[in-house]
Amino acid sequence: MEIHPVHITSYADEKFNLMIFADGYTRAEFDKFHEDVQWLKDDIISPDGALRRVADLLNIWMAFVPSEQSGIGTHDQPLPGAALGLYRPGSELRAVYVKHPRRARRACKWIREGGAGKAGCDQAVLLGNDPLYGGLGGEFTIITASKVNGPQVLRHELGHSLIPVGEEYDGGWVYTGVNSDKAKNLDHLKWKKYLSDPDNVRIEDAKMAVQAYPWWDLDQGEYNITFSSSSVSQSYPTALLRTSLSSIPSPSHLDFALNGITLNLSRYFADGLEGSLDRRWLDIMLPGLKDSRNVIKVELTDEGRKAEAGLGGKMLTSLEVIEYGGNGRFNHTLGHVGAYPTFDLKGHMTLRPTNEGCLMRNVTHPQFCSICADGLRRSLEEKIARKQERMHL
Repeated sequence: MEIHPVHITSYADEKFNLMIFADGYTRAEFDKFHEDVQWLKDDIISPDGALRRVADLLNIWMAFVPSEQSGIGTHDQPLPGAALGLYRPGSELRAVYVKHPRRARRACKWIREGGAGKAGCDQAVLLGNDPLYGGLGGEFTIITASKVNGPQVLRHELGHSLIPVGEEYDGGWVYTGVNSDKAKNLDHLKWKKYLSDPDNVRIEDAKMAVQAYPWWDLDQGEYNITFSSSSVSQSYPTALLRTSLSSIPSPSHLDFALNGITLNLSRYFADGLEGSLDRRWLDIMLPGLKDSRNVIKVELTDEGRKAEAGLGGKMLTSLEVIEYGGNGRFNHTLGHVGAYPTFDLKGHMTLRPTNEGCLMRNVTHPQFCSICADGLRRSLEEKIARKQERMHL
C-alpha cells in the first residue's frame, strides 16, 4: 500500500485525517488515481468549497492498492481482484457498496495506529474508478470518480459522517442533527441564533404535490403520474419541478410534458454534463398548477429512442413537485434562515433552516448552510480533542 499526502496542515494526531483509498485502479492507473484525488481535494477545500471553513482542521491523504481490473462491479458482484470490492447492486446509477469492509477497516486502523508512519486515518473515503454517479455514506464514505457527481456525493456523504446530520431533501427517512427540528419546536429551534428574522418566525408555506422515485427505464415506454394541486384551498401560484435522470445526454432526447405542454429543458441541462450519460438533476420553475387534475408525462423522443443507452438505462430516477404559497407566504430569498418544511417518504413534516441553500438539501449546491458549516467545525474540533485525550490516557 502506497500512502501519499494530499493536503497537510499539521501532524496526524493534531488534525482530522481523511484517507482516500483506491479501488478499481490498476497499477498502470496510479496517475489517474492521483489526478482524481487532486480533483476531489481541490473541490472540497477550494475558496468556494464545502469544507473551506474547516480546511485548517483537516489532513487529506491517499492510499493506493492496485486492483487487477479497472472499474467497479455491478449486479452484486465486485470485479475479481478488486482491492476493496466496490460494486453496484444492479446496473442503475445509484448506491455503491463495499464487498470487503474488513480490509478497509483494518487498513484504516493500521494507519491510525502508526503503521504508515506520519499518516492518519480518522475517516476512510473509498474511491471507485468509475466515471458515473454512485456512492453511499456510513462507516465509510463511498464515492466514484465521476467528474461532476463524485465531488457532490463526497460533500453530501461527509456531511452525514462528520457533522453528523440527517437529510434535508424530501423523501428520505432520517431527519436528525443540527439542521432538523420538529414543528412543535418552532419557538425554540436548534438554529434560533441564526434566524434572519427571529421576531417573526413561521413555517414557510410549501406543499408537496408529488414525490416519487420511479427508477423507470424509458426504453420500456412512457411514464406518467396524475396529481392534484393544493391551490384548491389556497393560492399556490408557483411550483418547482425537481427531477433526476440518467443516460439522457441531451434535452432533445426527452419529451417532458405537464398537462399536455412540453417543457423546454434546454436551460436546465448543466454545462458540465453536455453529452454525458451520467446522472443529472433538473430544477424547473413552473408558473403554477391547475387547481384540479394535473398530469406529468415523460417519454423518449425518436432521437432518444435511437440513442444507445448507458449503464443502467435511460432512467427517470426521481420526480417531485413542490408548490409555494403566494401573497408572501413563502420566502425564497437566498441565504434566508427560517423554518422550511421537509416531507419524508411518508409525508411527515420536519423543519430545516434554509430553502435551497445547503448541499444537504440540494446535492448540486456546492456549500453547506451556516448552520451545518458551524456544526461541522464544532464536530471536528470535538473529534480532534477526544483523539488527543485518548492519546494521553
